[in-house]
Amino acid sequence: MLPKVALTVISIASFVGVLLTMTTHGAGNLFQVVTRWLHLISFAFLIGGTMWKGLFAKPAELPEQRSYFARFTAGSYARFRSLMRFILPIFIVTALFDTYRFASMGVASWLVWFEVAIITAVTFTAGYDVFRPVNKEDPFGERTIAKAILALLLVDAIILAAFDVNLAQGGRIWPLVVRSIHLAAFGMWFGGAVWNIFITVPAARKIISLPVVLAASQQLERFRITVRIILPTLIVTGLIQAYPYVGFSLRALTSSFFGWLILTKLILIVILVGVFITCPMWRACSPISGMCKIDDLYNKGN
Repeated sequence: MLPKVALTVISIASFVGVLLTMTTHGAGNLFQVVTRWLHLISFAFLIGGTMWKGLFAKPAELPEQRSYFARFTAGSYARFRSLMRFILPIFIVTALFDTYRFASMGVASWLVWFEVAIITAVTFTAGYDVFRPVNKEDPFGERTIAKAILALLLVDAIILAAFDVNLAQGGRIWPLVVRSIHLAAFGMWFGGAVWNIFITVPAARKIISLPVVLAASQQLERFRITVRIILPTLIVTGLIQAYPYVGFSLRALTSSFFGWLILTKLILIVILVGVFITCPMWRACSPISGMCKIDDLYNKGN
């Protein structure tokens, strides 16, 4: 339950964030905001998913567990590919629309063409990953291409940030660095949360066993460690981005629509922090016993 609450809150917070950013561009109509939000959500799915696929899924150390880990991982990858067939077209279409919009607003042409090149590279690489022949006996070979897609998407985060900064802050380096980190961190958290809820849990339930629960638990723990870095990063970079507009003034936060948007996002982030803290305490990270904390299985047995 709590992971789904967190995902919902992240989604709402991201929409508010997009509305904030688009307001600084002078392009805050609903269609533009929704299109941009869909692009960032699909970007997040891809970057978080390839992070999990490439970095968190690992083979078992013990020989007797390897076949279970492989079956679970193959099932997870298959579910990811199925979702990719739906998400990748959304990413491509919204990316092209967004790129055209930014180009028409005067973003540097070399940035536009760089984004087109990255979109093309992601399209072909991710498309190949979706439709390539798979080896269910050894799915871990797929991690290499996942890492390549992840690298492309990290570059894309910089370009997307450059679009925003180019329009709102004249393309200065420090805001570009902060914005790039913010977008990448958001994407990895959101995409990782999607993987945990819609890929790990269904794949584990399909072939539930102690080694599978162990594999899922290890992957989830790697994600939790990552979130411990991502969460403060999101908060700090978000505050840095908000400071030029409202400073530390409560009055500035409550005296304008822009300020209220920032305040709303801050409240949502506080809720996320609460969920992140309470989720492991309540063993609510997964509906499958032992995934949140593998020791629970042994404690039940005792």
